[in-house]
Amino acid sequence: MGDAYVPNGSGSPGGAQAAEASGTGRLRSGARSTRWGLVAVTGVFLALTAAPLLGLFAYAPCSMVFCPATVVILRKTLALTVSSSLTATLAAVIVGLPTALCLARLSFRGRTVANALVELPISLPPLVLGVALLLVWGRRGVIGSWLSSHGYHLSFTFAAVIIAQFVVAAPFFVRIAKAAIEQVPVSLEEASRTLGRGPIGTYLRVPLPLAQRGILAGVITCWARAMSEFGATIMFAGNFPGRTQTVPLAIFSTMQYDTVTSVSLSIFMLAFSACTFVLAQTLLGRSAAR
Repeated sequence: MGDAYVPNGSGSPGGAQAAEASGTGRLRSGARSTRWGLVAVTGVFLALTAAPLLGLFAYAPCSMVFCPATVVILRKTLALTVSSSLTATLAAVIVGLPTALCLARLSFRGRTVANALVELPISLPPLVLGVALLLVWGRRGVIGSWLSSHGYHLSFTFAAVIIAQFVVAAPFFVRIAKAAIEQVPVSLEEASRTLGRGPIGTYLRVPLPLAQRGILAGVITCWARAMSEFGATIMFAGNFPGRTQTVPLAIFSTMQYDTVTSVSLSIFMLAFSACTFVLAQTLLGRSAAR
C-alpha cells in the first residue's frame, strides 16, 4: 500500500519550521500588544494622579516657592513640624520595632487579630483617628479627663501633635519593618541558636542587621508620613500658630487668604515627599536584592 497523503507542509521539516515561526510571530505580536496596552493604562493612571501635582508648578513657578511670605511661614512652622515628626518617628521605632519582630517571628494565639489591629490605622481616615484621640485623651475623654484633673492636659498642645503623628505614621513603620524581617531566612536564626546564642542575642545579630535597609526605609517612610500628617493633628491638637500649627496645617490656613503662598508651601511638601519616597524605595530595592 502507498503512503498516506500528508497535507502540504504539515509533515515535512520545512512545514514544521514554518508552523513554529508562525506561532512565534503570534506570540511576539501578542506580547507587543500586551506591552503597549499596559503602557497605555499606566499613562492614564499617571495622568489622573501625577498631572494634578504637576499643576502646582503651573500655578506657582519654582521661582515663587521661596517668596518672602512662604519663608516667613516656613520659619514659624518647619521647626515645629520637624521636631514633632522626629519625636514621633523615634517613638515609633522604639515601640514598633519589637512589635514588628514579634509579628514576624512569633506564633501565638490572636496573632492575626493583632496584625490587623496594628495596620488598621492605615485604612482609616486620619480624621477618624483624631476624633478617637480626642475622645480618649481629650480633656473630657476617657483617660484625658483623669489626666486633666491632675493638671496634665494633652489635647491642643505640642504633645498632642506628636501623639497624632505617632498614631498615624507608626503603622507604616511596623508594616515595612515586619516585611523586611520576614525576608530573612529563619534557618539563619536556628543556626545562631545552635551556636549557643539566646533569643535576644540572635535577634540582635541575625534578623535585625540583615533587615537594616528595610527597617531604615520604614523609618524614612514613617517620618515622611508624620511630616505630612493633617487630619488627626487638626482634630486632636488644633491649629494654633507657634504652638501646634505644622506645615500641612499652615497650607490649610493660608489657602483661605493667600493661594500663591499655600501653593508654594504645597510644592515644598511635594518635593520633600518625593525625595523621601525615592530614598525609601531605593533602600527597599537594595534590601530585597541583598
